[in-house]
Amino acid sequence: LIGDAAHAMTPSLGEGCNTALESAVKLVDSISSIMEEKGESTCSIDTLNEGFVRHGLTRPNECIPVQEESQAWNVFRKAV
Repeated sequence: LIGDAAHAMTPSLGEGCNTALESAVKLVDSISSIMEEKGESTCSIDTLNEGFVRHGLTRPNECIPVQEESQAWNVFRKAV
């Protein structure tokens, strides 16, 4: 969900680290949002699980276009 495994892309665009950092922030936002909805001041295991699920359902749709652009750029560079 975060880190290199979820953000596999060529380094040519310099977006891998940026996307990974955005994902970390979005994961925290998901968990914080659920904590607010439940009125929790301390994160429970159930809330943590829900946060990961919410993040996993939404974040790939934001990362895939960047990965596709990275792949297209890499293919283009090889052809030149």
